[in-house]
Amino acid sequence: MAKIKLLDPEAVSKIAAGEVIERPASVVKELVENSIDAGATKILVEVVDGGKRLIRVTDDGSGMDREDASIAFEKHATSKISGACDLDRISTLGFRGEALSSIASVAESVDMVTKARSSGVGVPGTRVRVEGGRVAEVGDAGVPAGTTVVVRGLFGEIPARRKYLKSGRAELARIAEVVTSYAVICHWISFELFSGERTVFKSVRSDSWNDSILRILGREVARNLVSIEAESKFVSVTGSVGRETVTRSSPDWIMTYVNGRLVRSRALIRAVAEGYRTLIPTGRHPVAVVSIRIDPAMVDANVHPAKTQVRFLKEEVVAAMVTDAVRAALMEAGGGAEPPKTAEGPAPTDLFVPEGGTVAPAPGPGPVGPVVSGEVGTGGGSDPGGLVSDLQRTLPLYSGRGRLDLEIEAEPLPGGLRVLGQALCLYIVAEGPGGLVLVDQHAAAERVRYETLTKKYDAGTISQELIVPVTLELSPKEAVLLEEWGPTLEEMGFDVQPFGGNAYAVRAVPAIGVRLERTEAVHDVLRDLFALGRVGTEATAREEILKLLACRGSIKAGHDMGWKEMHDLLRGLFACDNPKTCPHGRPTSVTLSFAELEKIFGRR
Repeated sequence: MAKIKLLDPEAVSKIAAGEVIERPASVVKELVENSIDAGATKILVEVVDGGKRLIRVTDDGSGMDREDASIAFEKHATSKISGACDLDRISTLGFRGEALSSIASVAESVDMVTKARSSGVGVPGTRVRVEGGRVAEVGDAGVPAGTTVVVRGLFGEIPARRKYLKSGRAELARIAEVVTSYAVICHWISFELFSGERTVFKSVRSDSWNDSILRILGREVARNLVSIEAESKFVSVTGSVGRETVTRSSPDWIMTYVNGRLVRSRALIRAVAEGYRTLIPTGRHPVAVVSIRIDPAMVDANVHPAKTQVRFLKEEVVAAMVTDAVRAALMEAGGGAEPPKTAEGPAPTDLFVPEGGTVAPAPGPGPVGPVVSGEVGTGGGSDPGGLVSDLQRTLPLYSGRGRLDLEIEAEPLPGGLRVLGQALCLYIVAEGPGGLVLVDQHAAAERVRYETLTKKYDAGTISQELIVPVTLELSPKEAVLLEEWGPTLEEMGFDVQPFGGNAYAVRAVPAIGVRLERTEAVHDVLRDLFALGRVGTEATAREEILKLLACRGSIKAGHDMGWKEMHDLLRGLFACDNPKTCPHGRPTSVTLSFAELEKIFGRR
């Protein structure tokens, strides 16, 4: 067994710095928070290669004098607190005194020029240069009041960390998220993010966050926001939340702040979502900006070195206030008067359509019955005479005219299967020579759609031109990711062109089997693609994208299938090269043999 030994201070610094500085966006976050604490009214962030080569943050804040600047890079050197007793009344974003020392430990060099706002006109500023984590030079600098920090060669001293960074544009997207998030809560400060030769984001000083939200989320979202407000003795809640018609496929646009600090709180995100209970479909997420102001003694911000997590003394009370405020605002705005009559599902033309087949009509209103259904009139077929409109929803009724017509006209299913019905709006129930067969309708449709898309891609016919182009408003982060994904999106059938400002025109989309003609639908697919991050080889990337598109284009759990639709899906599945699993590896069907059934019921 190896002997235990103490690590040298340099190794300790690099290990500890990894908790604070994970990527270029972490550097930007720490420096921007220092600028905010310094009372800046203008913050400029400049990056090269997504911050991997260079990060420069300039502010017009209070600055530092020579004495403070000389020790600013020492570990745990801070002006925010003076002792452990101050941790119960933290009112600043920074307080640990780790940011500058951590940045210096993982960068090739750091240069800081600063001048205190209180200094006289003839008093020079201070320049500090740090190399390899150590202060190499301290001298005079002719600079205006404020501070500029330049970080070069991030993780140059830690190659193992550097190689796991993403591409320059992907890292820039994360930086854009940090800057835009603080531009919302600190709307009295003007922010600018500059990369290379262009401005990625720019905001102006404002009395409210409305202008920042408009620049980040777009006009359509901004005009569908309603204000929330609640207050108690120790807590106040303010914010803006989207109406129930404004939703996203992920919770990325639920922005939560505690005492001006951007945090990732599951409790607050759940509280916001709870306010939309029964108002938005499962799998959709609201757009919300929620700011909590709370007595510092009732919240612990010293949970993690990155300071993105907090603990509340009375979490349930705070969460309940947020939920009630969201629900009240939606009710007052005219939403939430009653839950929607139906959960969101595919539009009538969004159903699974086998190659060469026809679209089954959407199910109409009908009586609620058992969890197993299979009669004609619930999602497929026609009933010109109204003969089956009042049939009980149950297992197959052989006297139903539609069922008899299907049996006479339909070709037998492969493998001798006979469809019995649908269970739980999740599974097709069939009888086969080997026993009882349960088919996962989404997994089966996903397999069929995946192989169809693969063939279309190989044939060069995956793109589908839209009759009327769709206009999207992308956030600065999404706009950067669009540049990153541009060539891949074009290869996969998208045609997305700039349309002025943060607007983009979508002229073609992949033919995934559903109608991507709504702005929200196209936006959701792009977000899902962006969320894939960087995948391995080109072939792997193409396969992952096809899997995602196949999932998007497939019928979902909860969809009430008609008889014809079930038969068409099973025929499509058996025609696949690999019908046993979905593209993600889940089984498309399971069989309960007669022996297993007899054992279950004690017949053997």
